[in-house]
Amino acid sequence: MTRPYKLGLLASLYLAQGLPFGFFTQALPVLLRERGLSLAAIGATGLLFLPWALKFLWAPLVDHTGTRKQWILSLQALTLAGAVALAFVDLDSGLAPIFAALLLFNLLAATQDVATDGLAVRLLSHSERGLGNGIQVGAYRIGMILGGGALLWVFAQSGWSTMFLAMAAILLLTCLPALFLP
Repeated sequence: MTRPYKLGLLASLYLAQGLPFGFFTQALPVLLRERGLSLAAIGATGLLFLPWALKFLWAPLVDHTGTRKQWILSLQALTLAGAVALAFVDLDSGLAPIFAALLLFNLLAATQDVATDGLAVRLLSHSERGLGNGIQVGAYRIGMILGGGALLWVFAQSGWSTMFLAMAAILLLTCLPALFLP
C-alpha cells in the first residue's frame, strides 16, 4: 500500500468523523437557538456526546471482532444513511428525532474512531506516525469546519433537506478510499 493512499485514506476517514461532529457542535446550536430553545436546553445536548467518553467500553469488541474494513465501511454506510434520513425529518414535529440522531451519530463516529485509530496503527510505519497524527487532526478539523460552517451556509441558502443531502454526499465521497482497503 502506497504512502499517499494510506494518508489519503486516513484523511478521508477522519474528515468523515469531523463532519457530523462539526455540525452537531457548531451549526445545530445556532439552529436550535434560532428556533427559540433556551441556552440551558442547548447546553444539555452536550450529554449526547457521551459515546466519545465511553468508547473504551466497546473498543475491545471492535479491536477483536471482524476486520477494520468491515467496521469502517459499515459505520460509514450507517452514518451516510443517517444523514439521508435526517434530510426528511420535519423540524416542526419536534426535536426528539434530532437528539436521537445526535446520539446515534456520536455512537457511530466514536466507534469508527476506534476502528480508524486501530487501522492507522497497523498501516503506518513508525516513521509515518507523526505525519499520520497530523493528518488525523487536520482532516478532523476540516470536517468540523465543513460540518459547522459550510453546512450552516447551505442551510441558509437551501434549507434543512439540502443541507443533510450535502452532508450525505460528502460522507459518500469519504467512503471511496475505504473501498480499496485490502
